[in-house]
Amino acid sequence: MSSMFRCFALLAALVLAPVAANAQDGTPAQADRLMEVMRARETVDAILPQIQMSQQQMLAQLTAGQEIEDAERARLTEVLQTSNARIVEALSWERLAPIYRDIYLKTFTAEDMDAMIGFYSSEAGQKLLDRLPQLMQHTMEAVQTLVMPMLQQMEQDIRETTAAE
Repeated sequence: MSSMFRCFALLAALVLAPVAANAQDGTPAQADRLMEVMRARETVDAILPQIQMSQQQMLAQLTAGQEIEDAERARLTEVLQTSNARIVEALSWERLAPIYRDIYLKTFTAEDMDAMIGFYSSEAGQKLLDRLPQLMQHTMEAVQTLVMPMLQQMEQDIRETTAAE
């Protein structure tokens, strides 16, 4: 399940990448160029297989240790394939690009976008993009170390509450 959280976090990070001014005078062409230099499409394309893998892992966890008949396994596989197809359709670049463009235009001024295009076109900007997945992975691991004890405590509290009832 943490893999799915990572995938959504990466997608959110891409959408919300440097948030700045609240002006609307940028152009669609600037937003498109910014998405291009930020490798937005490639990032989305890389996230989709991770989401699909997370779904497979979730299914494996839900069915672990259970004897499942072939017919039931086939139905579960079909449900997973249908879900994957819906995700691919919903998160296709053709659907996301206009959404991203609109968000960028609502968030950044023309000057902001020109500055970001300059940065992300630079060697330093490209290096940041190269290392962003690793940065996100390390961030998620660090956050998990903070959240995991709380989730374990919550699980224990739920068990104690349901056992007391």
